[in-house]
Amino acid sequence: MTTSSRPAARPVDWNAVRRRMAAAIEQTEALLEAAQQDAQYERRSARSAGDALATQSEEQAIGLVTFMLSDRQFALEIRYVCEIVAKARFSPLPAMPPHACGVYDLRGQLLPVFDLCGLLDLPRGTGTANDWAIVCGQTQPEFLILSDAVPEISTLPLEEIEAVEPDPGDNTWHCATTKAGTVILDGDLLLNDRQFFLEDEQIIASDDERTEIHEPPISK
Repeated sequence: MTTSSRPAARPVDWNAVRRRMAAAIEQTEALLEAAQQDAQYERRSARSAGDALATQSEEQAIGLVTFMLSDRQFALEIRYVCEIVAKARFSPLPAMPPHACGVYDLRGQLLPVFDLCGLLDLPRGTGTANDWAIVCGQTQPEFLILSDAVPEISTLPLEEIEAVEPDPGDNTWHCATTKAGTVILDGDLLLNDRQFFLEDEQIIASDDERTEIHEPPISK
């Protein structure tokens, strides 16, 4: 009986095996890198879309600070408001125009306080309590304006706002009106109106001469 002879086993070409493994690893790494790039692109695209929507939403709305004068509602764009002061205490100014009420000490900085009622031809009730004031300014506080009630901060869609024609008269600050009837004042014109400019000497003199502090009446 004869037995069939097996073919002799060929030696393993380890160099070829290493080359194939290296090629497979390189191909896998390339695929993983491409997948990571696609994921990063998708995340960037999603963030860009979100930022665009947020910007578009902001551009389609306006931030306002609303306040009351003689039962009428007015507003300033929030970019013209530094802060809101509660229970504002101010010192009267001697020999000043009727709309200048006094000086307010804002953390050591003396700022004039104004009542817009007279300038807007609005009646001022004798029993009105001016417990609140709005600090106006952009880069720094410039002056305060009184409010008959607590000012409110809100965001209003642009479609709720209607522009008004420029008025060379007393309504020169009026720049827009909301559909609810709130009058929006032009903050830039307000801050640059000479009626709200007081000389430093007047403020310093009033600080030296003042003998009493005006406190708003307590509303019952």
